[in-house]
Amino acid sequence: MEEPVSSTSPVERNGSPAKAVGAFFAFLLFLGGLVLFTVAFNVKDGEPYVFAAGILAVTLSFMIPTTILPALEDRES
Repeated sequence: MEEPVSSTSPVERNGSPAKAVGAFFAFLLFLGGLVLFTVAFNVKDGEPYVFAAGILAVTLSFMIPTTILPALEDRES
């Protein structure tokens, strides 16, 4: 009697490529937000706008993997 392939494989792959892409873009948004925070303290004319853009980028970087992608996955099923 043969065992199923999934039980003998050492690596369980439950994630989808969409999750990996979402995590990658979330990481890029987070780094972009940190860069915008740094730039905001060096720019005098647009400081509030660049700082607000940094806050928005960091907020989106946490929203994508925790709320947006799971909601889209639930919608598909």
